[in-house]
Amino acid sequence: MNRLPGTARWARATLLVVGAAGVVAGGWLTVVAATFETGALGELILGMLLLAALGVALFAVLAFAIAARFADGGDGVRLGAVAMGWALVVGSGGAGLAVHGAWGVGVAVGGLLALLATREDTRDWFAARPKAPRG
Repeated sequence: MNRLPGTARWARATLLVVGAAGVVAGGWLTVVAATFETGALGELILGMLLLAALGVALFAVLAFAIAARFADGGDGVRLGAVAMGWALVVGSGGAGLAVHGAWGVGVAVGGLLALLATREDTRDWFAARPKAPRG
């Protein structure tokens, strides 16, 4: 089997969408932080905005890195995609409870990613791949 199965291709596409959304969200948070006027509690809010931008950017980098290794990676890459999906479900679910219900989209995308990465044909394809070299 030289070609990714359909579920693995969709999982990789989902990771790319998550990464792109992370870049957009991180950029938006950075712009908000840069234009934020400090006042009472301003430094605290500014720090929280920058910390959120850093977290979102890290999440985007991880999504792009996992997506880049899909074609030649072993089962660790698939497990990374599953972990990324569940992290998105938990993080978006928590944000949805605390802030706004629109975070339900993140829960749905994370669940879809975890589902696609755990499908039988995706598992079989990754199990047949050699372990990715370290370095």
